[in-house]
Amino acid sequence: MENAAEKGGRILIVEGHPKYFVSHRLPWARAAREAGYEIHVTALKTGDGDLVREEGFRYHDLAVQDRGKNPGAEIRFLYRLYRLLRALQPDLVHFITLRSVLYGALPVRLAGVLAVLNSVTGLGFLFSENAWSVRALRWGIMQFLRAALRHPNQITTFQNPDDAEIFVSRGVVPEEQTAVTPGSGVDPSRFGYVHETAIENGQVPIVMLPTRLLWHKGVEVFVDAAQHLQRDGVDARFVIVGDTDPENPGAVPKAQIEAWADDGPVEWWGREASSEMPSVLQQAHVVCLPSHYREGVPKVLIEAASCGRPIVTTDVPGCREIVSHEETGFLVNPKDAKGLARRIQELLNNSDLRRKMGRNGRSRVENNFTAAQVADTIVECYDQLLAEAP
Repeated sequence: MENAAEKGGRILIVEGHPKYFVSHRLPWARAAREAGYEIHVTALKTGDGDLVREEGFRYHDLAVQDRGKNPGAEIRFLYRLYRLLRALQPDLVHFITLRSVLYGALPVRLAGVLAVLNSVTGLGFLFSENAWSVRALRWGIMQFLRAALRHPNQITTFQNPDDAEIFVSRGVVPEEQTAVTPGSGVDPSRFGYVHETAIENGQVPIVMLPTRLLWHKGVEVFVDAAQHLQRDGVDARFVIVGDTDPENPGAVPKAQIEAWADDGPVEWWGREASSEMPSVLQQAHVVCLPSHYREGVPKVLIEAASCGRPIVTTDVPGCREIVSHEETGFLVNPKDAKGLARRIQELLNNSDLRRKMGRNGRSRVENNFTAAQVADTIVECYDQLLAEAP
């Protein structure tokens, strides 16, 4: 521990999946390392640990079986997490995603960890659906969190104020122990502002949905809007970028995506395209995300705005943080394919409006949604928690 103490402290980051640490959290981890912290990483799901090691961070393999397989696997993971905490003796543990927060609440108390940072990156289907089974699960989880999140030295961060208000108003966490970060942020130099390819030169405009292919991300709503516009004679390419997630119960089956692409309403660029998002987004004329899901702040919308693309998304928590209605894009009602189509057509018919909204979106990102700003907030939380640790 002497070496870690000299550097400023040892931090264990518990992520949902290693690939999300690399795609979303690297600016935080790098900033903390530059500030003198010793960073270790683990994750709830298996695979891709080498992606973290390639970035120069120490990765600990804990998960031997992905979540949801059986209760015994879940309990064994909790025990391995507790053993890692005892062996590593971190000064602070940073749980990222609500699931990580749930898994870690008991092990950190048992292991005597002095400081905890919880990052709730969105409330997902748990606060989006109202089926009785989901309501019962939501009630049970909130009861557990109300009892579990009582660490004497903790901060809980949220990506939008709506999520923070739910936790505070329901007595899960005190307001003085909360902070709001603008999503995961983006590097504006990587997602650079690029003028759209001129439609006037004969190119067919591209309307793009870049997302994980989950039903609650509004994939079917996007397809319905595309079909509606094509029936009305609108000449545009409707492109879906992203891959499906077979482990997620809300995943759109690959066969369904292929059927839509074969029938013609949309093109599917797939996972390969999503690995080069700056150049992919720069090909779009309009970016859509008709999500009816409790997002944190969708990273892809921050990236699209950074590239100077107007956005049509839904008026739900998270999405409305990045899109200012009629300034950087349009907000429509969830599950409203006709409303989505109407706003898409409005943008396709008005290049001046597209470019104005694109410029406004870029300014909004530069002022409020950079990865550096988020990293500063996270490191400040680390500093505060360790300064107050006994």
